Amino acid sequence: MVKETKFYDLLGVSPTASEDDIKRAYRKLAFKYHPDKNKDADAPEKFKALSVAYEVLSDAEKRKRYDQYGEKGVDQESMGADASDIFASMFGGSRRPRGEPKPKDIVHELPVSLDQFYNGRTAKLAITRDRLCGGCEGRGSNKPGVDAKCNECGGRGVQMVTRQLGPGFIQQMQVTCRTCNGKGSNLKPEDRCTKCNGEQIIKEKKVFEVVIEKGAKRGDHVTFAGEGDQVPGVRLSGDIIIVFDQKPHADFTRKGNHLLIERTISLAEALTGFRLDVVHLDGRHLDIALPPCTVLDPEKLYEVPREGMTVPKTGGVERGSLLIKFRVQYPQSVAESDLPTLRRILGNPPPSPPVPNADVYTLGVAHIDPMAKNNRDDDDDDGPSNGNGHGGTRTATCAQQ
Repeated sequence: MVKETKFYDLLGVSPTASEDDIKRAYRKLAFKYHPDKNKDADAPEKFKALSVAYEVLSDAEKRKRYDQYGEKGVDQESMGADASDIFASMFGGSRRPRGEPKPKDIVHELPVSLDQFYNGRTAKLAITRDRLCGGCEGRGSNKPGVDAKCNECGGRGVQMVTRQLGPGFIQQMQVTCRTCNGKGSNLKPEDRCTKCNGEQIIKEKKVFEVVIEKGAKRGDHVTFAGEGDQVPGVRLSGDIIIVFDQKPHADFTRKGNHLLIERTISLAEALTGFRLDVVHLDGRHLDIALPPCTVLDPEKLYEVPREGMTVPKTGGVERGSLLIKFRVQYPQSVAESDLPTLRRILGNPPPSPPVPNADVYTLGVAHIDPMAKNNRDDDDDDGPSNGNGHGGTRTATCAQQ
């Protein structure tokens, strides 16, 4: 039994969650609260807390100590974690040596259509980043011996000031350097680099080719290490992380490595068979038929093997299935003269005789919503049934829901 569940609660997982569950939960929440994507005031703290929790729970030894002793058991190691490092490591980057500064990574979400996930493609993406000026090599000046570092703050952009609050009471506080206005550099106009105007960095736009492999999915990513922002005086460069999102498709729905479509057929087709033309995501036409003398069951999913998504890392050899959900459209009415024939074909018995001395009613279509507020009592706790009534066993041509 675990001593406390704070870190598990932060990630929204149970104490029995697997490593994959913890990783998926962190990936989703870290992307949501990353300061580059979320501008809420509390996002940076939330992001840091998530990263600390993930660093502990993703390490088997630390997790064991946390479960046994709680946060105190791992406090010294976990609280020093750098959230940006953990996030970059999650998306394929590498952590820097502890204590060495590194600019924030640029995280960009790329909407990808289901067709592109199915067929694969290379997308070109233009990204603007801060890079050290090539004219002055990030020094802010082309003149030899000229240092762009502000003398007042030592290039930090902030100063410590002391205030007298009263007899024997003083206060120290950090304020923005008035000389350089927090930039950390202060150059005379005549000494400034003509290319960056002494700013040491320039805005540079670069086009990146993002390869979307067949079978990739929402949440997959491509990392361009060292291609992000640069900061004067910092050796390392930030990374650019491109995270895939999936745009909705009008016809297909992805279910893992499978694809799902829905089709409406008539009752006659359900009973006597049909042919169905499906245009796949790569433009191919699939001629799908229900064999004659086979009755379609609308409570089941029907399967076309190996026509789903490509399974990643199989070279296109393995594919999921195409699943089809049928909705049967019933006729509005049946001619009375056809009833005997239908009963004979369908094996239905004739209608039961009237019950003596009973009130007789003829069914009609109801146009009442039982869940509407006006049709429910305040103490009515009977919600709609969620039972799906699905049954049967899986065969070569029919996949159970």
